[in-house]
Amino acid sequence: MSLINQVLNELESRGATVPLGEQTIRAVPPRRKSHAVRYVLVAVALVILLVAGKWYQGRTMTVVHEQPVVTAMPKVVALPPVAPASAIVSVPVEATSMMAVSGVSAPAADLHGKPVLVVKSEEQPVTAPDVKKAARHKSRQAADRTADDADVMPAENSPDLELKKVSPQQRAENEFRKANLALQEGRTNDALAGYESALLIDASYKDARKAWVSVLISLKRNEDAERVLQKGLKRDPHDASFAMLMARLQVERGAMQLALDTLQKTLPYAEDQADYQAFLAALLQRQNLQEEAVAHYQVALKLAPNNGIWLMGLGISLQALKRNDDARNAYQRALASNSLSAQLQAFVQNKLKEL
Repeated sequence: MSLINQVLNELESRGATVPLGEQTIRAVPPRRKSHAVRYVLVAVALVILLVAGKWYQGRTMTVVHEQPVVTAMPKVVALPPVAPASAIVSVPVEATSMMAVSGVSAPAADLHGKPVLVVKSEEQPVTAPDVKKAARHKSRQAADRTADDADVMPAENSPDLELKKVSPQQRAENEFRKANLALQEGRTNDALAGYESALLIDASYKDARKAWVSVLISLKRNEDAERVLQKGLKRDPHDASFAMLMARLQVERGAMQLALDTLQKTLPYAEDQADYQAFLAALLQRQNLQEEAVAHYQVALKLAPNNGIWLMGLGISLQALKRNDDARNAYQRALASNSLSAQLQAFVQNKLKEL
């Protein structure tokens, strides 16, 4: 049939005709297929696609429902600055369901409502093994530091550590106790060395200086004692006890004026000390400075009214000033104090007879 049609077509193209009885046979053009068939096929294909899409969507939703629901609070992540339009990557809507399943956050939407992918850096969660590992690392570092410190610091029983713990004052006190023990045992030289060692450690240790001077005086080494006292007064000129000891040593060697100078230098810091005032008054009396002597005796007696020796000294200075009535009163008070020895009582009674 196709061959006949081909022949007829060729004849028709040439304009030829074939007589056949009373009719002329012409070439018949091939039949065209109907457009309805094409429409039917397209409709069938669309139905298949819809069914396949429904089936795929139902399977995806099933996978989503099977995932465990996370109830933890969402972590707030600061989004980076908005990228330019050229850097935005479009993501199909179908991909959002897959992102939900895989744990990737759903894409955001741009100003036109089209989904876009927002890229952000995610911090790696710290798991329990990581925390334990970090703790072990810190403990190893602490152990290393402890070992290093042990290499640098002295041992617990080392002498250096003991010296750091003991202050200079405590070391001086230890030397002072050792010197006192040596003195009690009769080891005088060791005692002197101990007192000197205590002062070398702490030059302000007054008890050690006084003990050292006392031992030196007992050994008749007055010059050495004066030297030790002079250093003490140089460090602390307010110390009246050192000044009195120095003055006594100076008096013993006949340096009366030097003794007066020593006491008068420290007098402003000893105005309320009766012994100091009376000692100064006695030195002034020996120097025939009677009025000054009376003034200092009176200060001393205000602090200690019943001291018989000071009353006797006051009477002597008053008698030298021809103040006989005041002198008699002072002598009588001295006898009434009952603090004089028999020899001094006889001396005072003789003075009363002179008046």
